[in-house]
Amino acid sequence: MARKNAVWGIDIGICSIKALRCVPGSTPGELIAERFDFIEFPKMLNQPEVDAEEQIQEALRQFLSRNDVLGDRVAVSVPGQSGLSRFFRPPPVDQKTLPDIVKYEVKQQIPFPIEDVIWDWQKLGGVEVDGRLIDAEVGLFAMKRDGVFRAMKPFNDAGIDVDIVQLSPLAVFNYACHEIFKRDVTKPDATTGEGEGSGKSVVVMSIGTDTTDLIVTNGSRLWLRNIPVGGNHFTKQLSRELKLTHAKAEQLKKNLRQAEDPRQLLQAMRPVFNDLVNEVQRSITFFRSLDKTADISQMVLLGNTAQLPGLRQYLGSQLEIDMLKVDAMHRLSGPGVVDQGPFQENLLSFAPAYGLCLQAANQSRLKTNLLPREIQVERIIEAKKPWILAAVSFLMLGAAVGLLFAATRWYRVSENFAVEGKTWAQAAQAVDTQSSTSKRLIQTDEEQKAKLAGLLRISEELTTSSKNKAQWIELYSAIKQALPVDPRIGDQPADPELVPFEDRKLFYVDHIESAFLKNIGIWEAAILPLYNSQANAKIEKQVAESAAETTEPPPATATPAVVDPAAPAANVTAASLTGAGWVIELRAHHFHNSIEKRRKNDSNLLFVLKTAVEHIRSGTVVYPGNPEEGGGEFTYSDIGVFLPTVVRSPELPKEVTITMADEEAANAAPASSGGKAGSGGKYKAARTDFTLQFAWQPRTPSERVAARAKRLKAEEAAAAQ
Repeated sequence: MARKNAVWGIDIGICSIKALRCVPGSTPGELIAERFDFIEFPKMLNQPEVDAEEQIQEALRQFLSRNDVLGDRVAVSVPGQSGLSRFFRPPPVDQKTLPDIVKYEVKQQIPFPIEDVIWDWQKLGGVEVDGRLIDAEVGLFAMKRDGVFRAMKPFNDAGIDVDIVQLSPLAVFNYACHEIFKRDVTKPDATTGEGEGSGKSVVVMSIGTDTTDLIVTNGSRLWLRNIPVGGNHFTKQLSRELKLTHAKAEQLKKNLRQAEDPRQLLQAMRPVFNDLVNEVQRSITFFRSLDKTADISQMVLLGNTAQLPGLRQYLGSQLEIDMLKVDAMHRLSGPGVVDQGPFQENLLSFAPAYGLCLQAANQSRLKTNLLPREIQVERIIEAKKPWILAAVSFLMLGAAVGLLFAATRWYRVSENFAVEGKTWAQAAQAVDTQSSTSKRLIQTDEEQKAKLAGLLRISEELTTSSKNKAQWIELYSAIKQALPVDPRIGDQPADPELVPFEDRKLFYVDHIESAFLKNIGIWEAAILPLYNSQANAKIEKQVAESAAETTEPPPATATPAVVDPAAPAANVTAASLTGAGWVIELRAHHFHNSIEKRRKNDSNLLFVLKTAVEHIRSGTVVYPGNPEEGGGEFTYSDIGVFLPTVVRSPELPKEVTITMADEEAANAAPASSGGKAGSGGKYKAARTDFTLQFAWQPRTPSERVAARAKRLKAEEAAAAQ
């Protein structure tokens, strides 16, 4: 009986068919060989008089007579020169957009109509940094559609369902990753990304009959080239130099060590040796021009031609590279297969079949598949047909059983079925009667609930305290008391000629906004550095005023000395706020920016800090009423106002033009000097816009009275000390 998950790798060459059957082992990366087959063709397929298709079909019939592939996954190879390989490096992009870039590159790099080729791609190497793929390479592999179907025809005629079609050099690459680099695809290397190798590259030469597949890889990335020199060129050179038949020359090449004069034979084949060395040297030089950091350390020879005496030594000495000898497949186990004589004799030619088995067992580095999409879909459907049939059968069986139970249940609930002398019809009538009574009572209850809710709302409206509304009114009163007052300006518009805009000690409030926070401490943590820096600004202002009394005044364009919020602040005691609260934002402007005020450091931001901010910090607010019931004088902290901070203010005021209203312009005299006023009641002034924020945790009259008493007690204790 075949074991589950068995896979076949079948490599059809010009001289023979190599087939290997494996099953995954119990540990990741382990592969166990169960069977192998090596079938030589009577004649090489590239000879003119040979019917290649007939020989392949006959070899496959011989293969099927000795092996069973039914139920196993089958992977086959096609020659590297039959396909197309391209590599490109995408820019650093999101990995999700990589397929779109690949589709564009396919149209640019494949020199055939896209509908006439079968192609696949895979990302090689690269790491993902901040969601972007960096230093990656993409391999594009394609083959003409008619070439794929021509390669599959012998298998279709033999009744072998092919699951994977892979280029032979890519199968060799999978073999090299598994055997030479001993790479486990289930455990990517976390340091280099996707299991990339150590950085040292190896040249893998798979010498075929007519061509040689040259692969340069570091275990993650690869570069490949097809060299038009193969084992048959050595045979042709012998036949030409020594005037031998092709069969005799092939026999001498295979048994070179037993020849009468091996040196003569090697000398006859020397031109082919040189051609092969030159092609390999050109390929390595070109690869190094593409990747100047590559460190090519070793070379591996595969294929039966690699057993030619002197070839490994000649390549190593001419290329000055270490030659790695392959004498076993160390990660492939399976007594009765790997130790068999025919397998050992042709060990080097089984590398493509081994690589195909790795891919079919999902243990390969490269997973591209040139099997036509329509056939892949057909394979999936065929694999699911037994399960679908079984599922439908179970559904039908379940439906039949369910129908039987339903019929039994239906009879037990029919109107004529009686239990204890009462039928279902009589029971249903009794239920309807009770249901009508229940609905009537529920409706009456809902009506009574609605009436009760209305009465409760009226009661709440009649008894609810207006303290919340009063608290906001008191807050607005506190804000008004904090704003500066210019006694020269009354309720009527002031004459700009008598009270210039730039000399008015007055704020113009544009907007008041509020925001409720469940945790006011979050706002406090964000605003505290700026609050402390503005507290220091008062100290800076006092120093500047002292200096102004003994030195020349600063230029008119000088700006107030305000401490940078990012600079270290002096120790400023501020409330540590917890719980819920409001953030009140006041947007306003003023024109208190005359040159004289600027010299005295009493303009722009400092004017705001000196008046409103200073008043909220250390001033008081007065409420009418009995002191025991919430009236009298309080500090702003008593009423729950903390941390007044200017959150936005320019470094310098901006020049604006003020247009007076018609009735105001009628009372304003025309400007006499300084360009203050123009025609039509227009005046120029320096305007400072600012935004002031502070925290407010509303307190009832009794709470603020208690806060005031606690503060006064603490002040008395401090004075006594």
